[in-house]
Amino acid sequence: MQAVLAELKKVQPSRLVRARIVAGGLHQLVSANLTFAYKVLTKETPAAGSFLSIRRVPITAECRQCHWRGKIRGALFACGRCKSGDIEITGGRELYLDSIEVEQGDPS
Repeated sequence: MQAVLAELKKVQPSRLVRARIVAGGLHQLVSANLTFAYKVLTKETPAAGSFLSIRRVPITAECRQCHWRGKIRGALFACGRCKSGDIEITGGRELYLDSIEVEQGDPS
């Protein structure tokens, strides 16, 4: 929320329409809960009435044994080819504000 309000302050006067975040699978965010919290936190701020869009990034890994690279599926963190647990997580840790969409206010 702080990042959204800081960015919005840079483009005053304007109205925030949408905030877009990127969330990696390792964060296990529940979209409905995050959207509800966003609505509560934006009340009585310049971001009130705006929408939150969430782009999910899958958990990806590379196997140190067979060098397979791909998405981790399910709760078992293992190589998709040889099933080794000796993997390096290469994606899914992301959590950041990607962009904001604003409507510019009347310049007069």
